[in-house]
Amino acid sequence: MRGTAIAFWTVVVLVTLAVQCVADGLYGSVAVAPSVPRALAGDWPFELMARTGLDRIPAVRRELARGALVKNEPGRATALLAPLAASAEVVDLRGRAALLANDPATALRDFAISGDFVAAESAIDALGTSDPRAALTIVRDFAQRLAAGGAAPEIGAEVEWREGVIAAQAAAKYPADAATYDHDSLDAFARALERAPNEEKYLLNYAFAALRIGDAEGALKTYQRAAQVVPDSVDAFAGIAVTAATLGDCGTARTALGRAEALAGEQHRVLSVAADGYAADVRDALAHCNP
Repeated sequence: MRGTAIAFWTVVVLVTLAVQCVADGLYGSVAVAPSVPRALAGDWPFELMARTGLDRIPAVRRELARGALVKNEPGRATALLAPLAASAEVVDLRGRAALLANDPATALRDFAISGDFVAAESAIDALGTSDPRAALTIVRDFAQRLAAGGAAPEIGAEVEWREGVIAAQAAAKYPADAATYDHDSLDAFARALERAPNEEKYLLNYAFAALRIGDAEGALKTYQRAAQVVPDSVDAFAGIAVTAATLGDCGTARTALGRAEALAGEQHRVLSVAADGYAADVRDALAHCNP
């Protein structure tokens, strides 16, 4: 009897290790020889675990779910994960399955619960484009969860920045509520800057949002700050040019535009104020200063 039990658990251990290797192989860490991926890509691990009943072991089901995700089978992964307790790892895997199934709203909620911001980024981008209102609600909840969990400031800042970007998308998508969303965007970028005051991306986004709501002076100061932080920033000097022109300071506008054009040439970039999304009146002011 004892020998039978030992043999059984030996098989369990070996099979579990095999499943782990399957998952690793599917993810690429074991797939070295060309024959290995082909050998691991079939359904035999799933069938073997089901026949032996080992798929009732939570660790085995998790590894099988990982393999299903790599095989681009979100339905199978979801079914494998369904009976498991909602640990952070399991919820994160459910989010990945939802993302593969083109359900970014569910994916983002799961990633918010698991605290996986890296995985959430693609879901945020997808939902922010298709339904920015829904994305805003979930990202705000995400930010609160991160804050409650004591997330690192840089992660919190990135979430605030994402919220600002989505609010700007909402302003463009829902013109009737554009003013509200524009202010929401500015507020989110301000919170990001509070956490990371020298981050060029946050400075540029805050300045652009400030200009959109008519605060040209605040935008100019922020663009100037960005130019101090990153002296070769084409976008910072272009921003100085358009905001100075909006304020009627054509001398500063021309100097800044010349600097932006010189930097763009050095960096092999094409400088286009229109392509950068500035409003027509802002572009007209710049053109007036540069006849």
